[in-house]
Amino acid sequence: MAFSDFHVHPDYSIDASGSVEQYCVKALDLGLEAICFTTHYDYNPVLDKDSGYWKYEGEKVKLNDGIVTAYLDEINIAKNRFGKSGLGVYAGIEIDYTPGSEKEADRLRSLFPFDFVLGSVHCVKGYVISEEGRAEEYFTGRSAAQAEDDYILLLTQAADCRFFDALGHLDYYIRYGRKYHRDLINNINIEKYDPLFETLKRNGIGIEINTSPYKRGETGFHPSEKILERAIDSGVIISSVGSDCHSPEQLGLGVKEAYGFLNDRNIKPLYPL
Repeated sequence: MAFSDFHVHPDYSIDASGSVEQYCVKALDLGLEAICFTTHYDYNPVLDKDSGYWKYEGEKVKLNDGIVTAYLDEINIAKNRFGKSGLGVYAGIEIDYTPGSEKEADRLRSLFPFDFVLGSVHCVKGYVISEEGRAEEYFTGRSAAQAEDDYILLLTQAADCRFFDALGHLDYYIRYGRKYHRDLINNINIEKYDPLFETLKRNGIGIEINTSPYKRGETGFHPSEKILERAIDSGVIISSVGSDCHSPEQLGLGVKEAYGFLNDRNIKPLYPL
């Protein structure tokens, strides 16, 4: 069975390390069929001054089209070089969705030849919920049920703006919310996901299986298997499998397990095409 990792953060992402070339070398070592780079694009018009930066040539730089072009150029060089060794190299991006970011997502999609555009939610109601030390402000002010409702609503809005090939880590709020609500936040009412699934199907958008728990020494996926099962039963496309790695050492972690989950159900991810 061939495996691909379609959620990879090279050192253009502020919180990542490892060059495009280093990741490709590691992918060949692991025997991966393909790799897709999905650098964070955190365009958040309502958040804070830290939104919208990449690393470029070792410096923290405000996002601009020139840097995106340089990123794509580097990936194209890797496509040509590592393609000769049988590795598929794809140019992607992970756009952080928040209300108001639709116009920028549309602009990026129209301007640049991305192979894969992943949408995800890291911020809710102006709060960053995906960082230790910042998530507390959000989760201590609302119940687990409210957090679930807030997150699913944003995902549904993202699915309805139609700029994404897939949505990532559909229950990611659990990672940091668990600290404040303990096991309560794991008791998800999965029926709440049904409107999201209908929106995804209507717009032809898939979902990823995100294996990031493995890089933390855990097991399981985002979303959880019970959400995945409901999505599959609802007819939602499984777009891809991705480790959400932020260093070459994390590349491919949990990917084999996710492909095994899909293989048991006779499902093949849509990507790589």
